[in-house]
Formats: sequence, C-alpha cells, structure tokens
Amino acid sequence: MTTISVNDIALGIESFGADDAPLVLLVGGTTMLSWPDALCERLAAGGRRVVRYDLRDSGESTTADPEAPAYTLRDLAADAAALPGALGAGPAHLAGIGVGGMVAQVAALDHPGVFSALTLVGTRAVAPGPPDDDLPDHDEATMGRLFARPMPDWTDREAVAEFAATGAEVLGDDPVAARDRSPHLGPHARHRRPGPAGQPAGHGVLQAGLRTALA
Repeated sequence: MTTISVNDIALGIESFGADDAPLVLLVGGTTMLSWPDALCERLAAGGRRVVRYDLRDSGESTTADPEAPAYTLRDLAADAAALPGALGAGPAHLAGIGVGGMVAQVAALDHPGVFSALTLVGTRAVAPGPPDDDLPDHDEATMGRLFARPMPDWTDREAVAEFAATGAEVLGDDPVAARDRSPHLGPHARHRRPGPAGQPAGHGVLQAGLRTALA
C-alpha cells in the first residue's frame, strides 16, 4: 500500500497486476478493503491493472474534521476522476461498492471521458437523502433493522465480529465471511485510522453533505 497525491490531498492505494495493463479502478466503500484481496488478484490475473483506493477520511487517505468535513460528494468524484491520470493510465473501468458506488456514479457522469465502463455493487441511485421520484430507494424495513443495531465496543474483537455477522444476515450476505473480514474493522485492522471512539474511519464521509442528484 502507498499513497498518491490528487487534488491537493493524499489517497491510499494498492495495486495488483502489470502497470501497462488496462486499468480497473475500485472505489472503496469507504476503505479499499471493501474489495477483497482474492477478487483483486483474480481480476489482475485476467490481464488487468487493478487499483483499489480509500476515499478521503478512510484508511491511509487524508482525513478531515469529522464534525465539519470540507468536501462534498462531487469532490470525492473528482478524486476518482483524477486517479487514472495520476497513475499514468486510462481510460479506466470504474467500479464502486456502497458509498463508493455513489461516488462512482457521479464520477462517471461528471467525467465521462475518464472512464470506459462502470460497475456498481451494493449501492443506490443517489447519495443519502430521499431518492429522485423515478428511482427506487433502499428497502425501508431492511435499513431499519440494519441501523437499529447498537454500535459495538470497537476495541472488542468478538463484539466487532458479531456486529459484522449480524449486519451481513440483515443484508442477505454470508455472516461467516463477514465475521472473517471483521479484523479489517475497528482498531485491530491492518489498515485504518481510528475515530475518537475507536470506530472505523470514514465517519467524515458520512457527514460531508453527500446528497447529489444524478442529473
């Protein structure tokens, strides 16, 4: 892992595959570790240069005041658009997961010449806030169950693992795999900067005024 400078900030990145192969850019949701090592390695083995990265306020990227982050969703999209040029590659196949999917949609709309394709995973058509009238929202009951869970003690490995597993069950994902990934959360992670209470990084992203219509 290393960092690269774009738009006067540093973004944490990790690369797989040959530098001269076609670029696949993976936007984390919010950290790069949303994209598993095995997936990145499999994509690279198919003749691609795979670069996953941390959004601002996550992992190794530049952090801001979580109470007053001085950036918007369009700034995060501009970061994604600047990365292919900074990497000396492009156009890139852009993929986003979760919050990264919101970033990727706006990046592709705002900077269409930078990207050759767009893949979205586990995201929604707009950033936090009411959806546009002609677009579906998340399932209200599912979101209610997901966010009704109390936060764990982020210093307790088992509590963090259980939190990850129950969240996966709510979303219809594999709780065993989620438990296995849980070491990437909380202060035990190999890749993070903790918040003031030990919570995962990225809380500034959640408060950054991310509401942006896709038009």
